[in-house]
This record gives sequence, C-alpha cells and structure tokens, in this order.
Amino acid sequence: MGNQTQLLEVKNVKKHFPVKGGIFQRPKSFVKAVNGVDLTVFEGETLGIVGESGCGKSTLGRVLIGLEKLTEGTIYFNEESIGDLPERKLKKYKKNLQMIFQDPFASLNPRQKIGDALEEVFIIHSELNKSERKSQVQSLLKEVGLKEEHYDRYPREFSGGQRQRVGIARALALNPSLIVCDEAVSALDVSVQAQVMKLLKSLQNKYHLTYLFISHDLGVVRYMSDRVLVMYLGAQVELGDSQQIYNNPLHPYTRALLSAIPRSKPKQKRERIKLKGDLPSASDYPTGCPFHTRCPIAQDYCAEVIPEWREIEENHFVACHEV
Repeated sequence: MGNQTQLLEVKNVKKHFPVKGGIFQRPKSFVKAVNGVDLTVFEGETLGIVGESGCGKSTLGRVLIGLEKLTEGTIYFNEESIGDLPERKLKKYKKNLQMIFQDPFASLNPRQKIGDALEEVFIIHSELNKSERKSQVQSLLKEVGLKEEHYDRYPREFSGGQRQRVGIARALALNPSLIVCDEAVSALDVSVQAQVMKLLKSLQNKYHLTYLFISHDLGVVRYMSDRVLVMYLGAQVELGDSQQIYNNPLHPYTRALLSAIPRSKPKQKRERIKLKGDLPSASDYPTGCPFHTRCPIAQDYCAEVIPEWREIEENHFVACHEV
C-alpha cells in the first residue's frame, strides 16, 4: 500500500484446537478456529476485524501476539519470524505486542490495587526502582484520563469505563508498536464507548500506534478503522479500505452483515439480507467455500472448490467464486 511501512505479515496462519475423547483422551477432531489467514498490517493504521461470534477474530488476535501457539503458518514482525519462537525468545517481542481485553474487570485482580497491577509490567520488563515505577504508573494514569490518586484504589472502586482506561494504560506501559483491541468497547455504555474510542485515536496519533480493532459492531469499526477484514468461520472472506467495504461490499457475507446495520435516517430503506441456517460448527468444517451452506448465491461447485483470495480492485480482496 503505497509507501507505508509493513509492521506485521501473516501467511497461511491456522489455529486448530483438538477435541479429545475416549479413555485415553485422544484427539477425535479439531476445531478450526482460524483456518488459513494471509494478512499484512502497516505501521500507524487501524485494521478492523469483523464477523459474527465464533468466526475466529479473537483467536486470530491472540495468535498474532503470542497468547496462543500457531498450528500452522508464519508470522513476521518487523520482518523477523516470531510465530514459532519459544516463550523465552518471544519475550522481547511481547513488549511491542499488547492487548486490550473486552472485560477489564476480569483482567484485573480484585484484591490488588491498580498501582500494583500496573507496576508488575515494569517489574518484569524493566530495572526501575520502586519510586521510578510509581512515577511511571502515575504518568500512565494521567495519560489515559485518570488521576494520580487512582494509584491506591481497587478495581471495584472504578466504573466500567475507568477500568477500561486502566486496561489501556497497561497496554501502553512498554511503548508497544501494535495493540490488539479485542472487543475493547463492547461492554461499555454508548456514551462511554465514544469517550474510549476518542482516547484510543488520540493515543494512536500521539504515539504512532498500530491497532488491530476486533469487534462485532460494524458502526464502531467504521469509525475506528482505516481498513477492514471480514472473517467467517475462521477464514478471511473480504479485505479492503473502510470506504470500499462499507460503500461497495463484494462478498455476499459482507453484504448480509452490512444490511443489518441500523440506518441513521429512518426513511432510507435498505433490503435486509437474511442468511439461511445457522453458523456451521468449526469442528465439522464445510468442504469448499466455508460460506456455501448459507450463501444466497451459492452454486454447486462452491461446495467443492475453495475460492481463491483475489484482488478485485486496488487493495480490495475477496474470496468468492461469484465475484
């Protein structure tokens, strides 16, 4: 994409979880949570990842920052392969790869003061003394819109929005290059969502951060993202600039997703595309195109042949036989 600098490159990434059974608990099948994703992420951009629950978007995010081990494929960070590194060697890269989780309360120890929780990052990854760590944490708290006195409070004393700000502060602590925002605003009230998204954008501009913004909320993704990846059942189905995806969706699944977004102007009518059936099980993966069982334009060969990942127009990719 032009002169943009490549930060992360993903090639044929797969994450399959074994389903065990029997006396000896041997794998009987595999849940194909992520099934062959190719992707490039550029410095300073926000790449939105969308799809319904169970499509593999959160698992992909966890794999990319090393919280889940690869089943297959390669991950390059700053042109260095990190996908198959042992934990000891991966540690130095993890400073640059951070995550903001959906439930900020679940990711905080309710018995631990916020200051102590944030200091742990510096205990593990730096040689700062106690007073230096405290100073760093208080600066972080101010950076995300909290106060220095919040250092001595417990998670239960914070609102949902404040807890998420703590989560953002923790992700920022080591000056990362890439932050995965996994449904980072989904659990918040709409007014608080807007405040947190504004904060994320401000921090991105200030520190030249790169975001992978995972969400099921297409309106939120449109506001936050430069490009959007659409996933279905662990597979990539469409990728393009935000304007391309929202104004000219090519894949039938993308069209169905976008048709469900409420209109800002009630008089503007748009036909709702209703998909037939339910999302197939990732442990009983469909043959051919993974979307063919629900696709309104599927042909016989769609059930047999996996569609090629093609560039239909500049920087606009899709996996569909009928496009």
